[in-house]
Amino acid sequence: MTGFGRGVTTTKDYQLTVEIRSVNHRFLEIFTKFPKEWLEAELLAKKVISQYIKRGKLDVSANLKIIGEEVEKFQINWPLIEAYKQAKLELRERLPIDENWSMQEVLSLEDAFIYEKKEIAPEEIATSVEVAIREALEQLVEMREREGKQLKSVLLQYNNELKQLVAYIKEHSEDAVKKYKEKLIDRIEEISKSDDIEDRILAEVAIFADRVDISEELERLESHFVQLEETLEETVSIGRKLDFLMQEMLREMNTIGSKNQSSLNSSAVVQAKTVIEKMREQVQNIE
Repeated sequence: MTGFGRGVTTTKDYQLTVEIRSVNHRFLEIFTKFPKEWLEAELLAKKVISQYIKRGKLDVSANLKIIGEEVEKFQINWPLIEAYKQAKLELRERLPIDENWSMQEVLSLEDAFIYEKKEIAPEEIATSVEVAIREALEQLVEMREREGKQLKSVLLQYNNELKQLVAYIKEHSEDAVKKYKEKLIDRIEEISKSDDIEDRILAEVAIFADRVDISEELERLESHFVQLEETLEETVSIGRKLDFLMQEMLREMNTIGSKNQSSLNSSAVVQAKTVIEKMREQVQNIE
């Protein structure tokens, strides 16, 4: 399911912002964009997210902004510069080197200046990330819940369409029996000339019963419709359960299609399978 959330943690020294973007995915995949030294915070973020989210592809980014007093500055490495100076004096004794020092020359001295940056303890960063992550997740979940309500309405509408199509198939299933009965009579007349007529007739009757009877498939479909409606009322993660229901619905409809002997039902079966496929697409978006 799609969604977005932002969380902010502010202290006297810094402001940390975490943003989470979510798109549809069958499984849970979390991609983080944290500084490499934030390993502890990154692992904690993934753990917290997995407590809230079960499906979806999530991109998580964190940005740290230093605020308050100046915390970054350069220190002059005087001992090192003095060593460079002594080395230059020794070189001047043997080489014709200019005694004056240019600023460019001083700045080019390796490690002559020490860059000092206020360090924030890893455990403090982890705590700040957790606070911001939870705030962002609350917004994300709220947005996903709104989308979920819309998907629920769509699925119930599709479910009602399927009920109507199944009722139509059930109503016209007698036409299929009648049509196959005519074929069976023709077949019996054909094999009546055979010596083992009784066994042949029993075999044809068994085939007839197996090919035409779709009562079990219809009953299971009606049961699946009820399960779907009940599942959509649950407050836990239902995406995988709905996946399974869609597979079972399609399997039953495929069986009905293979047994169908009615031209009237053929169109209804195709329509029903189309509706189920639309439902499967929507179910992929549900947590």
